[in-house]
Amino acid sequence: MNAAKTASERVADMRQRRAAAGLTRLEVYAHPDDHAAIRAYAARLQRKRAKEGKPPG
Repeated sequence: MNAAKTASERVADMRQRRAAAGLTRLEVYAHPDDHAAIRAYAARLQRKRAKEGKPPG
């Protein structure tokens, strides 16, 4: 039986998958009222990039 992964192992795996997908971390301070708009804009950019078939990076 496999032992469950620790939280640090799960986070390391997640970071590895994101790096393999060409994603980088960006930390931004924004007003709470702007959070939804920022996420929506990022999602729109991601959809546009996928539609154009651009590789990450």
